[in-house]
Formats: sequence, C-alpha cells, structure tokens
Amino acid sequence: MDFKMKKSIVVGIVVACVVLIGLGMFGLSQEYAGVRGATAITSYIPWGLYIALFLFFEATGAGALLFAALGKLERTTRLKLAVAGVVCAACAGLSILPDLGRPLGMWRLFFAPNVTSPLLLDVWLLCATLVFGLVLIIGLRADKAMLAKVGSIGSALFAVLLPLGTAVMFCSIPGKLGWESTAEIGITLVQVVLAGVALVLLMKGAAESPTRTLSKAAEALIVANAAIMLGEALMLFYRDDFALSSLEAVMFGTYAPLFWLQGIVGMAAPALMLALRKAPSLAAGLALAGILVGKFVYVVRGSIYPTYAELSEGAFIPMLQPSTGPQMIPTYIPTLNEWLVVAAVSALAVLLLTVAYNSKLVPADAATNAEKAVK
Repeated sequence: MDFKMKKSIVVGIVVACVVLIGLGMFGLSQEYAGVRGATAITSYIPWGLYIALFLFFEATGAGALLFAALGKLERTTRLKLAVAGVVCAACAGLSILPDLGRPLGMWRLFFAPNVTSPLLLDVWLLCATLVFGLVLIIGLRADKAMLAKVGSIGSALFAVLLPLGTAVMFCSIPGKLGWESTAEIGITLVQVVLAGVALVLLMKGAAESPTRTLSKAAEALIVANAAIMLGEALMLFYRDDFALSSLEAVMFGTYAPLFWLQGIVGMAAPALMLALRKAPSLAAGLALAGILVGKFVYVVRGSIYPTYAELSEGAFIPMLQPSTGPQMIPTYIPTLNEWLVVAAVSALAVLLLTVAYNSKLVPADAATNAEKAVK
C-alpha cells in the first residue's frame, strides 16, 4: 500500500495533529503544575495510561524494526517499516516522560547512571534501538548494503532485547502480584512479532495481495497470544491473593468491557477474518488495536492493588497525589488531561509518519510509479 496522499490531505492531517499536540502540552502543563485532579495517578497507582501507551509503541516499533531487518521484503516496504519502527520507538520514550516527574533529569541516566535502577537498562536499550533503526533507514534509503546490514543486525537484536527487558522488569517488581506472572514474557514476545506481521499486512494492503503464508502467520500468532493469556488466567485462578483479585477486576469487574473487547474484537475477529481471507488490512488493524487495549488491561491489572509494603504503611511518591494508610483503590479511570497527553503523543506519531511517507525519504511503490507512467 502506497501512503502517498494529496497535498491538501497532508496539510489537513498536519494541522489536526498540531492542534492535538498543543492540547496535549496544555494537559501536561496542568499535571506539572500540580493542579488537583489533573491526573488519576496516585501513590498507590503510579502507572496507568502513559505506561500502556509506552508498551504499545514499544511492541509496535520493535515488531516493525524486526521485519524491516529481515531482508525478505521489498526495499521500499522495509524502509517504510524501519521508519515506522523508529517513530514508534521514539514515541514510546516520549510516553513515559510524564511519569518521570523530572524529565529534565534524564541526562543522569547517561552521565551519572544508577546501575541498580531497572529504568536504566530500558532507556539504554531504547536508545540503542533508535540508533540502529536510524542506521537501517539511512542504509536502505541510500542503498548502501553494508550500512543496511549493520542496521539490520542491530535492529533485529534490540527489537527483541527491548521488549524482553521491559517484560522482565515488570515481572521483577516486588509485591505487584498482577504483574509477577512470567507468562507475560511470552505474551510480550508474541505480540511483538504479531505487531510486525500486522504492519507488513498494512504495508502491502490490497494493491499487493498478502501471501497466504503471511496471513497464516498472523492467525497463528493471534491464537498463540490468546492461548498464553488463557494459560496465565488459569494459573491465577488457583491463587488466593491480590493476583486473583486483580484478574477478577479486569475479567468480571470495572474493566471487563475492555478485557472482552480485546478478546472478541482484537483477537477472535481478526483471526476469523484471516482464516476466511477477508479484509487482511482490517484484520491487521484490529489485531494492533487488540494489542493496545491488552496493554492497558495489563497495566491496570498490576496497578489497582497495592503491594504488600503499601498495605502495611502509607506510601508516598513525589509529585503524585499522596495517599496515607492501608487503602486499596480498585479502580483507575484516566482523566481528560491524561487522554490529551496520549492523544498528543499519538498525533506526533501520525504527523511524523505522514510527513515521512509523503516526502522523498520514502519513495513511491513500484506499482504507483507504473500507474503514474500509464497516466
């Protein structure tokens, strides 16, 4: 699928994205100013919508770079995937900035690092992914085989290490029973590959009918993702603690609509469509949407109940709404400001991809060039 659009459409998209980015900056300023109610994040629920967006962009970017690095696709398709991978990885980094409290202190991660911080490894892996992704883009665009090979090897390596490191970090957080299941490592890696396959299907579109092998791969990955999630749920059902309570909250409680939306619309529907060879591009889009919803459900599952330490004494995290006493907050509903910030980061991704795909950075597909020549 060629993403070249008319100039008027590009201008409209750019204007809309700039407006959303401006609104997001306003929402973020409200949070940093400490306006009461600007965020639903508290000392007991330190992670929410921003981390879910980070996990989605991370998985999507890693999947895109992984398939861009394989070298089995057309050079133009690989270039599109590499651009999408770098943009998504960069937006993943931006997604977590609001949760850092003092983003201007990020320089310490490079010049005065705390080697015991789990965030340090994630940031370094993200930076390495961006560097090798840019090398891959330059190599593919300039048609430099050696440069593209170096970028491919590095991108493939860090496209696996980045989400793997994040999944291990989540599983290692002390006391957060909703996150401690190691099955999430398998789910994360499957979703990375699924995101990559889905993006390839979107890149090919209707102009180049996707191969049956690619559709079967996406179908198998969706089934594998659902199977691992089912196995994880069955294991948690035998627990008698907050791990079971958090699972019940997302399956049958406040977040049940999102959980079942993910299962039906984000997994069952695209798997059926791919099996019937119907609208592969739509199926790919639904699979990506399912991953996004699934990431939010996963973050909520571990956030809505406090750790053991928090039950025994009040916890306080600077710049967040303080909580005292052994309270439990079983719901997390993002505020308008949080949605504005998420919309801004998403709009930035759309803006960068629109400009890149409609510039000389990404040449038109061969089919589009042939069509123009006929006209």
